[in-house]
Amino acid sequence: MVSKEELQVTFSSLPTEKLMEIIDNKFGYTELAVSVAFEELAGRKISEDEIKNYKFKQIEKLNNYIRKNIAHDLTLSQKNLFYFIFIPLLTSPFRLTFKEKGFKLKIKQSNYYSLFGFVFFCLSAFFLSRGLSNLFVAAFWMGGFIPAYLMDEYFNRQRQIRKLQAMFGPADSEESAHKQDA
Repeated sequence: MVSKEELQVTFSSLPTEKLMEIIDNKFGYTELAVSVAFEELAGRKISEDEIKNYKFKQIEKLNNYIRKNIAHDLTLSQKNLFYFIFIPLLTSPFRLTFKEKGFKLKIKQSNYYSLFGFVFFCLSAFFLSRGLSNLFVAAFWMGGFIPAYLMDEYFNRQRQIRKLQAMFGPADSEESAHKQDA
């Protein structure tokens, strides 16, 4: 266990912004760490501009989170890519890029479309084995994209929006995220 003196030495070298983050996220730290951070901040001469700058950065982080999880979903061509080329080996570079950039919604959607593409492909293969025409089977697989798309737009995405609204308040998160993009 870390002593109060060790925390005081460590926290004295931290920038003011990091100390403010510790106090803001008090449930992520021990009570001792929060109290030492508070004491360290109290001993510093912090200007009102520093506090405003910190709050502005926190709001920007929140706006980026909302944009990456609501406003920036997959494009129609990306949705088609993951639906029709559902093999993980072929689509993993795209998912890795999404993960590196922090796009959680895009990762969820890519997995969703790949799953739907695979399911409709398997159903198409089953119909083909039952002797149905190649044209019907191809149309069935291609047509499966439509219910996948509609379910994504009207159920999955709306669920994400409601989740973020519950976290951050009743304001229309999607509308404010779109305004930020403009």
